[in-house]
Amino acid sequence: MIPLMIILAIIVALGATNVNADFTVYIGKDNDITDVGVTFSSNELQIHDHALLSCSDMGHTVSISASNINDASKGRWACDGCSADAPRNWIVDRFEMYNRDDAVGHGTDHPFPLFDRATGAVTLYGTGDGNYAMLDINNTFLGTCNRPSKPQEMDCWELISATFLTHVFTCISDLVPNKRLWVPE
Repeated sequence: MIPLMIILAIIVALGATNVNADFTVYIGKDNDITDVGVTFSSNELQIHDHALLSCSDMGHTVSISASNINDASKGRWACDGCSADAPRNWIVDRFEMYNRDDAVGHGTDHPFPLFDRATGAVTLYGTGDGNYAMLDINNTFLGTCNRPSKPQEMDCWELISATFLTHVFTCISDLVPNKRLWVPE
């Protein structure tokens, strides 16, 4: 009877750990960067199911461009506090990610949202000390995020174009990043 109780406890514990999914948000820029870590012009967001990344990880992930109007309610991503400084130095008040059925693949034949369920937009609001509350468009609480104190910064020259990425958020939520964000080899 005891071994069966232990097995059931392990199954329950494993099920409980799958309720919240961890994911990371990286910000990147393609093209030549002459002063890596000094000045930065961000244009891409990548969501990963883990950190630290390797260059092969980032090469197989769909990248999402920044919004031209700093409003992600109609597409892409937007940010208050993302500046020309390196992302590790950003003081982010708001970080918004569009999350409707056409969030990824906008203008393609196979669009899909960033996360497993569409919520319009997923917005991170700073709560102090590098912590963030994650809310949807109805102000429903979706989870929490934090800024890593020593973010991973990577420069992947071996890819087709030079790509630089910085880990800007680690999140815990019941939202699950869409599996189609990872492009098979």
